Amino acid sequence: MSARYRSGHRRVRVVTVAPVGWIALGGGGENTSELPALDAGVKHRRCRVDPLASLSTTREGLQRMALELLRKLNSVGLMKQLSPAIGVDFGVTSLKLIQVQPGPVPTLIAAAMIDTPDEMVDDHAQRLDFQLAQLSKLIKKGGFRGKRIICSLPSWQLFCKHLQVQRIDGVPMSQVVGAAVGQQIGCDPGALVLRHREVSAAGSAKVEVIVNAAARSAVQHMVHTMRKSGLEPVGMHSEFDAAMKAFEIAGGGDQDGIALYLDFGAHTTKAMIGHGKSIVFERIIEVGGRQLDRAVAKQLKCSMNEAKRTRLALERMMPESQAGEGMAMLRAAEQASPNDSEVNLREPLEILADEIRMGLRYHDGLFPGKRIDQAVFLGGESRQQAFSRAVATALGMNTKLADPLAKVARTGSEPSQGVDLKQPQPGFGVAVGLCHCPADL
Repeated sequence: MSARYRSGHRRVRVVTVAPVGWIALGGGGENTSELPALDAGVKHRRCRVDPLASLSTTREGLQRMALELLRKLNSVGLMKQLSPAIGVDFGVTSLKLIQVQPGPVPTLIAAAMIDTPDEMVDDHAQRLDFQLAQLSKLIKKGGFRGKRIICSLPSWQLFCKHLQVQRIDGVPMSQVVGAAVGQQIGCDPGALVLRHREVSAAGSAKVEVIVNAAARSAVQHMVHTMRKSGLEPVGMHSEFDAAMKAFEIAGGGDQDGIALYLDFGAHTTKAMIGHGKSIVFERIIEVGGRQLDRAVAKQLKCSMNEAKRTRLALERMMPESQAGEGMAMLRAAEQASPNDSEVNLREPLEILADEIRMGLRYHDGLFPGKRIDQAVFLGGESRQQAFSRAVATALGMNTKLADPLAKVARTGSEPSQGVDLKQPQPGFGVAVGLCHCPADL
């Protein structure tokens, strides 16, 4: 607030400063006696004024006071903390949402799921655009609170690799890793959103790191589309980080032990090895439920939908015996169901098991003497007992199936659109884990 006064031949600008709860009247400063240049005819005084006196005590005035309070709370971010973020998993066969109230015992607020149309399951870009378009509608109808979103970065968009990089004095490790990744995939590091995790010192000057990178344009497209729909994305994490959080919550592994974690999805299997809560190995394996369905469809000469139904009904993934003649083959045929005698998924299962074993050998090379205690299964495809049993047999180690909702308290009356919360839901692992990941956008 300012005023101009003429005194003789001088013009003086006086800036008045009013403390909180005070209004300065007539242009006086902190001490009006220190302003000799002001005209003598101007009176200067200050008085205590109630800042709420201008508001009436009527309903309209109270409403204005309430709105002003809400505005101030929102301006400092307090309102944003009232509702926990919604975990969103952009899966291949479905879009999954869940909201959990954090605490010593997490409490379910709402959950929802919408299936991917059959024609979009194998079209990554079209499927993602469909899910982004459905997201805000599902939140409005699903009984969720607020619009804050923590979502996964789909594995098909993710570059995941172990690297050994040279530590350079004075250069941040993020720049060293970015340059190495850009050189490997042939692009400008500035075009990538990159995160890395230092695993161990591979030598005196080299460091083993796990790199997760994605095209910056793809991340920006997801964020922009969600904001355009009126949502507030506050975090984005890899499916590895989210799944590990889910494992911690579900208690599927020894919190201080060494475990192999396998997240079986429709297109890929995410393999992780954890030392306690720390991830020391990551790999995306291009074998999932869809690859098994294609093998069934090829053998039975049927559609993918029919192949999926057939596969899920299998009691075992391959005949008990594939060698020998006579009675041995006859007994195998007699013990098998009609579908079992025609379907043999040995080849894709061997590919999957070989990739997992390669990861185990890589871990053994990094950490000699660190023995893996058990394998823990998660993901939608792990619901098929025959599949999980076949993988466990191939690996030859103790296995557990984690239910990410087992440790989430619920009454049974929570909104659950498109998902049966009475059944185990291993496919919700990433979504549940995202609810406990930090807001990092």
